[in-house]
Amino acid sequence: MFDFDHEHLMVLLGLLVIIAPTLLTAILGLASFMGWRLREETTSKMVQVAVWIGLVAGIGVLALMLLYDSRLIQIPLGNWVFLPAVLGEKPYHFSVAFVFDRLSVPFVILTFLLCGTIGAFATRYMHRERGYDRFFVLYAVFVLGMIVTSVAGTIETLFTGWELVGLSSALLVAFFQERPMPVRNGLRVWVVYRIADAAFLLAAVVLHH
Repeated sequence: MFDFDHEHLMVLLGLLVIIAPTLLTAILGLASFMGWRLREETTSKMVQVAVWIGLVAGIGVLALMLLYDSRLIQIPLGNWVFLPAVLGEKPYHFSVAFVFDRLSVPFVILTFLLCGTIGAFATRYMHRERGYDRFFVLYAVFVLGMIVTSVAGTIETLFTGWELVGLSSALLVAFFQERPMPVRNGLRVWVVYRIADAAFLLAAVVLHH
C-alpha cells in the first residue's frame, strides 16, 4: 500500500490548490469559446466549488506545515521547453515548478478569500448582464494567475502567472467596452503591465546567465 504520509498529503493538497482554478478556467473558457451558454446558477456553483476547494486545500497545507514543522514543499513539473546550446551559449530550458512555504501559502489563502468574496458579489451584481459569461472567464483567469504567481518556483512560472494577471486585469477594467473611459483605463493598465514585463524579462536573462 502507498503510504500517504504528511509530505505526500501536502503535495496532493498543493496540487489541488493549482488544479482547482485551472479546471475552472478551462471549463468556462472552453464553454465560452464553443459558444455554449451556461446557466448563471451553473457558473456560480462552479466558481464557488473551485474557490472552496482551493481555499480548503491551502488551509490544509498551512495546517500541516505548522503541525509537522515543515517549511518548504516543492512541486516540480519538469522542463516544458528545452533549447540546446548554440554558439557556445548555455542551453535554455523553460521549467515549471511550484513552491509552497510559510510565505506563499498565506498569499494563496488570502487570494482565495478575496476572490471568493468578489465572486459571490459578482454573481448578484452581474445578474442578467449580457457579458456575464465573459466576466467570469476573465475572473477565472485572474484567480489562476494570482495563484500561479503566489507559488511560482521559477522565474518562467512567475512570468506566466504575471501575464495571466495582467491580461485579465486589463480586460476586466475595460469590461464595459461600449464606453470610452473603461477602454482607456484598460489600455493604461495594459501599458503598466508591459513595463513590468520588461523588468521580468530582464530579470530572467540575468538569472539564466
